[in-house]
Amino acid sequence: MTTGASLRRLLPYLKPHRGRFIQACAVMTVVAALNGALVKVLGPITNSLFNSSNPEELKRAALLIPAVFFLKLIFQYTQSYLMSWLGQRITQEIREDLFTHLHALSMDFFWKSKGGEVLSKLTNDMTALQSGLQFVPLYAVRDSLTIIVMLAVMIMTDAKFALVALLAIPMAAGVLGILGRKLRSAGKRGQEVMGEIYHRFQESLQGMLVVKSFNYEKGAIAKFRKENDEFFHQMMRYFRATALSGPLMEFLGSLVIAAIIWQGGRAIGAGEMTPGEFAVFLGCFFTAYGPIKNLAQMNATLQLALASAERIFSILDEKPSVVEPLSPRRFPALTHGIVFDKVSFRYPSRDNWALKDVSLTINPGEVVAIAGPSGSGKTTLVHLLLRLFDPTEGKIEIDGVDLREMSSHDLREKVGLVSQETILFNDTVFGNVAVGREGATRLEVEEALKVADATDFVKQFAQGMDTPLGDRGARLSGGQRQRLAIARAVLKDPKLLVLDEATSNLDAGSERAVQAAMERLFPGRTVIMIAHRLSTVQKADRIVVMRHGRIEEMGSHSALLGKNGVYATLHRYQQLEAPQ
Repeated sequence: MTTGASLRRLLPYLKPHRGRFIQACAVMTVVAALNGALVKVLGPITNSLFNSSNPEELKRAALLIPAVFFLKLIFQYTQSYLMSWLGQRITQEIREDLFTHLHALSMDFFWKSKGGEVLSKLTNDMTALQSGLQFVPLYAVRDSLTIIVMLAVMIMTDAKFALVALLAIPMAAGVLGILGRKLRSAGKRGQEVMGEIYHRFQESLQGMLVVKSFNYEKGAIAKFRKENDEFFHQMMRYFRATALSGPLMEFLGSLVIAAIIWQGGRAIGAGEMTPGEFAVFLGCFFTAYGPIKNLAQMNATLQLALASAERIFSILDEKPSVVEPLSPRRFPALTHGIVFDKVSFRYPSRDNWALKDVSLTINPGEVVAIAGPSGSGKTTLVHLLLRLFDPTEGKIEIDGVDLREMSSHDLREKVGLVSQETILFNDTVFGNVAVGREGATRLEVEEALKVADATDFVKQFAQGMDTPLGDRGARLSGGQRQRLAIARAVLKDPKLLVLDEATSNLDAGSERAVQAAMERLFPGRTVIMIAHRLSTVQKADRIVVMRHGRIEEMGSHSALLGKNGVYATLHRYQQLEAPQ
């Protein structure tokens, strides 16, 4: 993405606040004019010092200086406040758009993306962009205006003399152009490596149990050191260019100053210029020098901000693979059942089929268990049923309505999910059970906890339902977390209940308690149970056995044992019998 393209992408965020930006530009114009007024006062003061015949003029000029500085103080504060407000507000809006867009993307984006890299864009890149939005316009407008005012004063003082100072502009532009390309390249790569570092931190923190159990500390640290070292070298490339820009501008400025002093001294000696005019001219150059140096430093901030903007917009440019219909149909009454019609599916970036030519009908009110060895495609069925992905081939219908014709939000509103991995948020018991149910009452949550057999352990907490659960529900056992997940599903009162290996991580005692709690939800609902432990599916109306993404067998528990096929083999394995 070019500089112009990145800036054009930022314009829609600036447009709603253009009034505030115009105010800031007006204030910066006043600051630039006051800088010109301060320099202009130097002429009478210098002439008065060399010629004491007019002390009143010297007195007026001396009194004018603090008055101008006081006005400048007020307007400088105002410009800084307005630009800080704009930078903060625009960054806030981009951050909200980014967070909202992430939630609109399909699951394949999160499968292919590293969490740490996405987090780096949300934090590190947003900080760099905010700095650019806050300071770049401030320097670009205020300092450019100051330079223009100083040049105007120089030209009014002595046009021929001003040409010497104008030599600094093309030299500065050349320096900024050369350094800008290096700054942006190094800044972008540095931000990318920072994403890798964020990912490495996140990976180690989440997998610390494995790291320590397998004595992997040295390996994890070695990988981190390699990425951290690369970040150091990339940022040193960036800082080398940044560090060079200031001194180089000073050196160029010194050449111009030397030329001004030499030419000015000759002009004063020849009587072509008064000491006051020379003082104004020299004051103009020194006043303009600071803004020129700021513009050089601004280039570093700008290039890093543009590199960060490019990375942020790369997420905003991602399109969801699951597309919402323009005129979505409502979730039907579920009176005719669910039909998988020759469904095939392959996950993004994978070659093998997760599902191949699966046809299955689930009747209303039926409890259907999906069993099979690991990797057989059981959980993929759940992903497709929740429309986290769309089938590569075939279709899934509920009461004859293709899922692709429904609103995903409406579909998921009617489906209750209890998954193998119980996700709890850093919130209270009430907040975790009421996820996605705005306006849920305490009475409704209490009833859901009762059905899920969670009331007793929640009452033991000093704050009851208002007890904070900590990060990922760290205060709870596995069985307690799973009961809260069941309560979350109960609160939705779903027509379709999906249990995705909901007890596979529990011990035998907890499994029986949680299984009993789940079975209280079955009456009046259509239930799909994904199970690895066959002990949990024996009461199902029908068991569908999968292998290699295909349906191998179907029937009741006793019928499948009699077939002596895949299900019977799995059953013998789990019963510690010798398989045949």
